[in-house]
Amino acid sequence: MRTSVDRILGKIGSYFTRRPIVGGSTPILGSFPPYNELCRIGSRNNYFIHDGYAHRLVPQYFNDTTNSDGWQDEVYRFAREIADGYDLRSVLDIGCGSGFKLLKYLHDRTTIGIDVAETCALLQKRYPGRQWAISDFAAQKAPQADLVIASDVIEHLADPDALLQYIVRVDPQYVVVSTPDRNLLRSRTHNGPPFNPMHLREWSMAELHAYVSEFLEIIEHFTSYAPQATQCVLAKPRSVRVLER
Repeated sequence: MRTSVDRILGKIGSYFTRRPIVGGSTPILGSFPPYNELCRIGSRNNYFIHDGYAHRLVPQYFNDTTNSDGWQDEVYRFAREIADGYDLRSVLDIGCGSGFKLLKYLHDRTTIGIDVAETCALLQKRYPGRQWAISDFAAQKAPQADLVIASDVIEHLADPDALLQYIVRVDPQYVVVSTPDRNLLRSRTHNGPPFNPMHLREWSMAELHAYVSEFLEIIEHFTSYAPQATQCVLAKPRSVRVLER
């Protein structure tokens, strides 16, 4: 004879197998990684993303110039708090997009926004009194800045090492990096590739922590805005540099 617990579990199981998907929504059941894989990390060759993850190989240009502060607004608010707290007077925003959030929160600082050529051309017309530059992570000479922001950029890059090596060459006092937390997205992409076609890969918090720690000393690592699955890292350069690959 089955126990009452068995009967309840049986009802729950039949509910999940029979319940219809309302309005075309994506089912939550099964969208999270297994518990024992939440903190698993992979090898250095895979940017510490767990083995077996399918990385997207070909990047696509993402035109962010029409956006304002719908995404990552809290990342720039946090960057402003860091700038105020440590009296940081110059800011380099890597992958600045529309420039809206950079100027919304840091307009009273010396700012440099870098992005692809198409974006920079528009920004130079829109904000001619500000500094904009085409991104070139291979350049040996990098601009100097007290604070570097790379908000939801790293997931778009074929070679994220180049971004972090570039930040090391800038030699800022502090760095703010954000990217989606794959474990919060609930998009059934634990093993990749990302649901967003503009993203080549997405990290869990454990994976990103291991990866960024290869280049920078992490001070804080937290979920900055759970509804958008955003994880945020505050870091600073190491006193002893990590050799570039």
